[in-house]
Amino acid sequence: MVDSPSPCPRGLLCPVLTPLRSDKTLDTASLGNLLLRTREVVNGFVLCDPVWGEGVRLPSATRRELVTVSLEIIDGTVPVLVTATGQGPEDTRQFMETVESVVDHMAYPGNLFWVDYPLVYHGNRDLPALFENLASQTPHGWILGNHPGFVSTWKGPTRHRNIRTAVLKKIAQNPAVRGMIFVGSLRRSLNYQEAVRVRKDYIFYDGDEGQFLKNPGTGGLMAGGSNLMPGPWLEIVRSSLNRYDIERQFQRHQQTIWELGIMLSECYTLYSDAPAYYMKKILHRLGLIDGETCLERPKHIDPSREQAIDQWLKKYDIV
Repeated sequence: MVDSPSPCPRGLLCPVLTPLRSDKTLDTASLGNLLLRTREVVNGFVLCDPVWGEGVRLPSATRRELVTVSLEIIDGTVPVLVTATGQGPEDTRQFMETVESVVDHMAYPGNLFWVDYPLVYHGNRDLPALFENLASQTPHGWILGNHPGFVSTWKGPTRHRNIRTAVLKKIAQNPAVRGMIFVGSLRRSLNYQEAVRVRKDYIFYDGDEGQFLKNPGTGGLMAGGSNLMPGPWLEIVRSSLNRYDIERQFQRHQQTIWELGIMLSECYTLYSDAPAYYMKKILHRLGLIDGETCLERPKHIDPSREQAIDQWLKKYDIV
């Protein structure tokens, strides 16, 4: 279990894209470029995210290399959340052991947390017991992931797309489980918050940038758009989490935040239906990564999307 736990990061989390070469091996140079341009801005990184990082689809060796290279570059500057989720319970545990070995070998100096989207490989039944078992195998805290859209894409039609509120209430009794990255309806979000109300340290991160722009939460945001524009996303998140900050009283600041929100919302519409696929296209256009290879292409590709991306880049003079 967790001893003297480090506090979970509040604010902006960047789910790092996994740059791949045309042969689908890790492009370490492009990965380094993404991390170096964002590590002084964001409040934490998420590695191997199932959507943005394509983590569940990556071969084990690639996931290991991704974590190793990333930790060497981040070097403890900000907290790192590693998504352990594999294609099954054993795959998840084996990856945990691999990462723990890497962390121990390099004597990693920073704060590390695990993220797991358990419904990718498990049902709601016995989830509390699963996390009791997982927590007993590591000194690092856990962040749950709830993403019904990805679960449906991965598993097909299923009754278990969301963690049940009653199940979450039981899981929250485990102090090693520290928070949640949440994608879902506002109603479910409120139910989840009620379920963990006895845990003052429990933190919720919005996992949907579009929803956050409309109705920001109070814990933080995992924004894949921060791979491209970490500064503007940080300003939006900081303003949302510090609602009584004195600068919010100034009209100029409010105007700036409003304009940033419009720009980010327009960008979000360009990638939201296939985040990794379209964000890699944008980053490649700007020369920030060397290629745009993805492990899975969207089923339906909008033929006008690339023109819309070019128009958006030109509109905001992003080069």
